Amino acid sequence: MTNRSLSPFLDADLVWQPLARLSVPSPWADWLADEGSLTQRLQRYGKFSVQPLSQRVARPSSAEAMLLGLPSRQLALIREVLLLLDGQPMVFARSVLPLPSMSGANRVLGHMAGRSLGAELFRLPRARREQVWAALVSPTRLPVPVAASCWGRQSLFSKRSKPLLVAEVFLPALLQATTA
Repeated sequence: MTNRSLSPFLDADLVWQPLARLSVPSPWADWLADEGSLTQRLQRYGKFSVQPLSQRVARPSSAEAMLLGLPSRQLALIREVLLLLDGQPMVFARSVLPLPSMSGANRVLGHMAGRSLGAELFRLPRARREQVWAALVSPTRLPVPVAASCWGRQSLFSKRSKPLLVAEVFLPALLQATTA
């Protein structure tokens, strides 16, 4: 266990803002504002799969802990994955699941391996998306090479009244795959 995330995703000050306050170019606005399951939406465009990048128990960033209402030393399961269509990365996702949020019927959330967290979040009883923030994410923060900054969203969910945080960064290949 470490007390700091190893992900470059959090290396610099990434400022998430409420989605409603931002002027996001179309068609990214549609992806950021979609309230449904990202997994189900992606499955309409090709063979969907999840490529795990890392999973560890660690302290979330101070910003993540604040959004989750966690004490500063509270540990969480931090999972980073790529969501793929036909083997190509479309979305980088980072989930932060406080350890107390993975108890009882929610314990399955800690054992996703190569499965989609989104599929579980939207299984009955569905998780409730309580807040959405967005940001333009620098290519240097992403685990795959991209030429320009990418739009991302961070959502605070509640599953069985327990909080978890999911950030999704939409990679440029997504538009090519879904508008062709």
